[in-house]
Amino acid sequence: MPQFEYEGFKYANYPFAHLYKDDNGHKGEKKIHQIIFGDWVGVLKPKKTDGDYVLVRVRGENGWMHKDALLDERVLEIVFMDVGQGDGALIVTPDDEHIIVDAGLGDNMWRFLKWRYNEFKTEWTFKYAIASHPDQDHYGGYHYLAGEPNVFFENYLHNGLLEYQKDVKSSYFGDSVITDRTYYTELFDSKQKVFDFLIHEPNWKHPTGREQWDKKYAKLLKRMLDNNKIKGEIKMVTEGDKYLKGFEQHKPLNIQILGPITEDIGGQKALRSLGNKGKTKNGHSIVFKLNYKDINIFLGGDLNIKAEEFLLKEHTGETLEFNSAIEENEFIESARNIFEADVSKACHHGSADFTSLFLKCLNSIATVISSGDEEQHSHPRPDTLGAIGVNGRGDRPLIFSTELARSHREDEKKTLDEISELEIKLATATTNAKRLKLIDQIQEKNDKLKERNVTVYGSINLRTDGERCIIAQKLEKGGGSKVWDIYKLEKNSLGRFKYVP
Repeated sequence: MPQFEYEGFKYANYPFAHLYKDDNGHKGEKKIHQIIFGDWVGVLKPKKTDGDYVLVRVRGENGWMHKDALLDERVLEIVFMDVGQGDGALIVTPDDEHIIVDAGLGDNMWRFLKWRYNEFKTEWTFKYAIASHPDQDHYGGYHYLAGEPNVFFENYLHNGLLEYQKDVKSSYFGDSVITDRTYYTELFDSKQKVFDFLIHEPNWKHPTGREQWDKKYAKLLKRMLDNNKIKGEIKMVTEGDKYLKGFEQHKPLNIQILGPITEDIGGQKALRSLGNKGKTKNGHSIVFKLNYKDINIFLGGDLNIKAEEFLLKEHTGETLEFNSAIEENEFIESARNIFEADVSKACHHGSADFTSLFLKCLNSIATVISSGDEEQHSHPRPDTLGAIGVNGRGDRPLIFSTELARSHREDEKKTLDEISELEIKLATATTNAKRLKLIDQIQEKNDKLKERNVTVYGSINLRTDGERCIIAQKLEKGGGSKVWDIYKLEKNSLGRFKYVP
């Protein structure tokens, strides 16, 4: 029997609300939590009121909230995680559908989701698991989810590219056609095609038998299939689909697919080469634009210069050759009908492989950069940050970084000191038993430290009802009445979103 029963469920009002301490069945004066827009609130049963305040349970604690601070409707939520190296985001829709878009390289996404979903003590099925493209810093974290007994996915979406071992076929991506450029025609757009690829192990296993040289994306898909994690299909997603299934154009939340773009080559669907293997994988990232009522949010994977130029040309039907600034501005205004987004996830972690023209077409008020402190590429690049600011919308465009949202805090000093003491003891331990025990203790404290970093501080939270939006990150120091750093986006008199300081 549950410890608490609920009269019903509400959601915190815009931009935030406060939870007040319960003082012997009455509203106290002390603010004990800051609750951000859209946070779940349980109204306790039997319902109790104290004037305009209602007794509720939120964030694991009972307290009082003002009746006007409670909403009936759920909001759209996107959590951009610090996954170390790579990208990772969780989307929770107003209809309570849950989607993972990329999972980073390591275990950060898995740790966050375990915290979010109560350690996966009961079965949980995500509507979609999406790998925007087969780079390990976008799909590696799915390995951990594939090992969770109670985690499943309705469908798995990717860009259709699978990599062969060298010399198995004419190219790394299998069958291809060469005309004025190389086109890859062997695209894996179904679970059966993926299964057929995997069952012939020389396709992806290294001929020496050394597992570290096996194709890692293929190993992930094999693990997913072996563990029966994908209840439905493995699907290739392209611009030709127009909208993600279940989120079509006529719905309040629709998810538009802008890339990758396939081409017809001799009657075969193909993806063009965009340079070397890495450029091609990255450039054909799945590109989404979420449209919820009046707000637009762009998720661009790891697009690069060639990919951005290709998308702009294909979607507009125009060349990128301008004879004057007027022509360029006319093109930008036209392209914004397709690409403009109020909030964007920066492509490729803030790398320098971008075009200013594409940023101008996005024209975003806020940009989120997913770049952790475990990466080796100095992302985000200083010139990229400058370009995002110069080409953003408004006088004060916002730039968020998941790495900065998870910086070190003094309140962790105690744990770090404890780890140092254990390491000193380890250095002087006289028996194997003592050493093993100390190693376990050090690992446990490191795991807890990392989990707190990831689950509590390492995220950028976007919440919107389509009319208003907040982007929030946890403060390094804070408590009670103020623990969040909150930025508000609201509509101006013309109905366009702007940043409201």
